[in-house]
This record gives sequence, structure tokens and C-alpha cells, in this order.
Amino acid sequence: MTGALLGMRYSTLYVLISILAACIMAASAPAAAEERGSCDAATPLRIVNLNPFHIPHSPPSSFGACVSAPGTTEFITSLDIASHMVEARSGQERLWMDGETSRYALAARHGFRDGWEYLLELSVISHNAGVFDGFIESWHSTFGLPQGGRDRAPRDRIAIGYARDGQSRVRIHDSVYSVGDLTLGIGHDLGTEMLSNDGLALRGIVRLPTGDEDVLAGSGGVSAAVWAETSGALFGSRDWLYGGALGALAGHAPDPLYGNDGRFVAFGRLALTWLPLSRLSLTVQTDVHSSPWGRSSLDPLAGPVVMFGMGGRLKLGRDTTLEIAVTEDDGWRRGAPDIGIHAAIRWTL
Repeated sequence: MTGALLGMRYSTLYVLISILAACIMAASAPAAAEERGSCDAATPLRIVNLNPFHIPHSPPSSFGACVSAPGTTEFITSLDIASHMVEARSGQERLWMDGETSRYALAARHGFRDGWEYLLELSVISHNAGVFDGFIESWHSTFGLPQGGRDRAPRDRIAIGYARDGQSRVRIHDSVYSVGDLTLGIGHDLGTEMLSNDGLALRGIVRLPTGDEDVLAGSGGVSAAVWAETSGALFGSRDWLYGGALGALAGHAPDPLYGNDGRFVAFGRLALTWLPLSRLSLTVQTDVHSSPWGRSSLDPLAGPVVMFGMGGRLKLGRDTTLEIAVTEDDGWRRGAPDIGIHAAIRWTL
């Protein structure tokens, strides 16, 4: 029965991805001048992969296809919480994760000239025992999702570790907190000439090694990413929108994982948004990225990562928006947490 439910789940999700891609290819977008007003609504949710072993090379979140107007500043404060229950062993490697990871972040972007903006993001990472085990078991039971051993494990404990060749490389058994890597970046609007929709924004960031690599809160070195974002209307109506991003990241391997790394990550995301009300938007989203740990034989480390998000945004005022979402992994390689909760507030000055 569980296998059948999993099969239905995978089939539905992959069919949805195919439909979204086909819709984007077939969409006829109205004039760009009409679309920029709802450019923010088409921006993908700012969900993040909180698998502790992927945090050092996590893909940057989306800012949208439109850059900030000159003199305009947007602040985004966010909280992401994810629960882990994974154990894997292969050859001389062993991985285990039981606990919760949280990420508190403050991002800002400011338009400093026509078509240009700069970006800044500060974050704090924590690994702890958490308090959501009971809620997550109920969530999985309600929707017929597998518990993955969660219902048989001790509740509210923290145990995150990795061992290779009989040596422990990562061992976290107490709550830890660390600032994350500091992110600095720039964005440029390439205009609507290349794509007949909201436009195309090109962005690049550099991350400085301010996070503690021993607890996987940072990479231990400088990393950089470049990506492009676009969005537009589906079905000729601004009631249905799509947003997407595609890019690559090159990073430094944290010392505890040195030797497993390929140091490069390719990433992409695709979101479909429906606006049932002028102040409310609902979004389903798929985030994918490759793994920098290609030399590992463990799926949660080496396999490609697929993460699904579902949520929405509510405009609290002309310049303030609340964003809420939940995330799920693909249930196969377990490269992303099996469940995550995301909340953010965006406001513009």
C-alpha cells in the first residue's frame, strides 16, 4: 500500500512538473509594461534546502525577474525550519541525521541606478533537537506519506553525523548555533528584449566564510554563484504566473567533508502561481540542484536534490507581504529534509 501511495505521489508530482514546463513554452505573454506591476507575485518562494550537508553550498533564493528601482530598498526577513530523519550506509561511509535545523535570515536589496541593484544577506544557522516530531508524524499520517522510521525513533533528539573509513568527520549531538556565510551580490536587469515577458534579471553573489564549517554552517572558504531569473503570465492572464531561475555555484569544501567534493552545483527552480484575490497568491514550486559531494556513495549526499514547495503570499499593506510555505523532499534520495516550514516578511522602503 505504501509503495502504491509513493508511486501515485511521484507520478502526480512529475506530471505537474511536465505540465508547468509545457505551459511556459506555450504561454503568450502580454506587453512587458503591463506585467511589471505583478512581477513580485511571480517570484518563486524563497524556500531553502536545510539538509545540513548541503547548507555550505545551498543555491541562492530567488529575488524575482525585476530589479529594484533606483533609490528603492527591499528587506526580507525569513525563518526556515526543517526536520531530519535519515540514516544511510554504503561501503566505508555512514550518514545519520535526526533533529531539526533552523535558518534565520535578513536579506536586503537596493536599486542604486537604473537597471542595477546590490544584494546583502545575513543568516544564523542552528541544529537542535526541535519540537515538531509529533506534528510531522501526524502530517505524514494524514496525507498517507511514509514515516521513514520517525515513528520508531526517540522523539526530540539531535544526532547529526558522518563517518568515512572508520573515522568520524561530523558529529553533532548537542544544540549548536552559528552565523552563516555572509552574502554580497549584485543584480542587473537585461530588459524585455531577450524574452517577451517580465524580463530577465542576471544576478551574482559572493559568500564570505563567516560560518562555522565544523557544524556545517559555512563552507570554510569563498564561494560564488551566478544565475538568471525570469517570470511571466500563463494562459494570457495575470491571474496565472510562472517564475523560474537557472544558475551555478562554485564553492569551497568544508574541512570535515574534504575529499568528497566536486565543488560545483547547478541549480534551477520553477514556480506556478495563481492569484485568486488581488492580495493573495498561491504557489506550487519545484527546486532542483546537483550535489557537490559526487565522490560519496550515499544518496542523501551524492544524489541530485529535488524539493517541492507549496504556499502563498498575502499582502498586508501596499509595501508589506507575508510569505508562508511548506516543503517536502522527493521521498527517494532524501537529499532535502522530508518536511520543512518557511515564513518570511518582505517590505519595501
